[in-house]
Amino acid sequence: MHSTDKSLSVDRTPARGISRYAWVSLLFLWLIYALNANSRQMIFYVLPSITDEFNTSPTELGMITGAVTAATALIAIPTMLWVDRGGRGWKRKYRHLPIVIGYALFTFLTGFDMLTITLGGLLVLQLISHAIAGAGESVEVTSAAEWWPRERRGFALGIHHTGFPWGTLIGGIIVAALLGAYGASNWRLPFLLFPIPVVVVFAGYWWFATKQRYAALVDHLDAAGETKPVDTDHAEHTTATTGALMQCLRNPNISVVAGIGLFATIGYIGLSFWLPQYLAFVAQYDFAKAAAFSVVFTITGGLGMIGWGWISDRLGRKLSLIIVFLWLAVGFFLFQNASLSVGWLIGVQLFTGLAINAPYTLVYAIAIDSAKPSTTGVASSIVNVGLALGGGGGPLLVGVLIGLGGGFTNVGGYTAALYVLTALMVLAAILTALFTRETTGWFQRRDRALVVARSCVPAGEEAETIPTHR
Repeated sequence: MHSTDKSLSVDRTPARGISRYAWVSLLFLWLIYALNANSRQMIFYVLPSITDEFNTSPTELGMITGAVTAATALIAIPTMLWVDRGGRGWKRKYRHLPIVIGYALFTFLTGFDMLTITLGGLLVLQLISHAIAGAGESVEVTSAAEWWPRERRGFALGIHHTGFPWGTLIGGIIVAALLGAYGASNWRLPFLLFPIPVVVVFAGYWWFATKQRYAALVDHLDAAGETKPVDTDHAEHTTATTGALMQCLRNPNISVVAGIGLFATIGYIGLSFWLPQYLAFVAQYDFAKAAAFSVVFTITGGLGMIGWGWISDRLGRKLSLIIVFLWLAVGFFLFQNASLSVGWLIGVQLFTGLAINAPYTLVYAIAIDSAKPSTTGVASSIVNVGLALGGGGGPLLVGVLIGLGGGFTNVGGYTAALYVLTALMVLAAILTALFTRETTGWFQRRDRALVVARSCVPAGEEAETIPTHR
């Protein structure tokens, strides 16, 4: 037995079912990730108020939003090198805590008038907050993966990552309610209140994440015949990670996948920038309707994350990612007809939404599958850098193309932008097919690529190899 606490040493859930500890950890980590996502999105919720207070130009606003989005990549890799040395599984909470405190603190400080009386002060606080939160995402994704067996990792990460589309939807409603109650000029209030739910949720996770419960989870996985994400003993001890970064960068299933994630985020954020402008200036929707009709794809976005994560556990993550990118290519191409009717606009968004968030689940899962147990956090952080850089580059790319095509009121630039995004999705599918290897599921034994399979499996793994799905 791993634990002297008999009440926790055995998970009473049926051996073939999912451990209750896996479910509870996922709930806490979903809430933490949703709060992290809201800490980064709050500045976007209050952009009209910021514009009104500081009289910012569109160019200034674009530079600010691009900078804070790209800032999530700044310290992710060095931070995760430090986090991985502190232990894994349940023990990650010890180095997760200061990261959560960091982004909660700088989000809170953004709420003080004296610190954000200038646009420069606001930008500095948000850059720091976003940089720490970017590292936090890597910890949160890795922790979620380490509470679930590898055979169900895609499903678990799919649910976990809905903390962005659905968690920020909830957060946006709350912020809107606060602004409605206290006035748009009090846009700093949500930042001041942010630490309250963070303290409550992380305190619950701290109480839950113990060695005893993690040992019970491992016992359950042994009984179920599923692959343990981390041995209890390995989770308990700190791990030397000398050369971890280079090990991960040499692995195509991590380095190439990070680049593929960059394309995915260029597509997602690029479309998010493209759509409201197109509806307002080309389709001639009023600004309120343009904003409302620009978020329809989030309805199916979360469903796609869960669905494709579940499918990837069975069909294969690489194959699922290829299908998803081709799906997105079709969806982006169809957006050129978004002005035909409201029905077409809603339909194409719901269709595209089924795939638009799914790449994030899949790229994280492939990278974590392919990393040494001692370097899963570093692998996640490398993927996170790719996602963050794509988030900063998407609006810039689309904005330049719209400008070259004649400006906001000329449909030519919008069409060109869609063609470029469509081509990037096709390119991402080709790169996935040629330069990555399958990690699980039906397609694993049928996969062929230009890279050899052994280059995508960590040398000298401590406890795991890329599994063959049962």
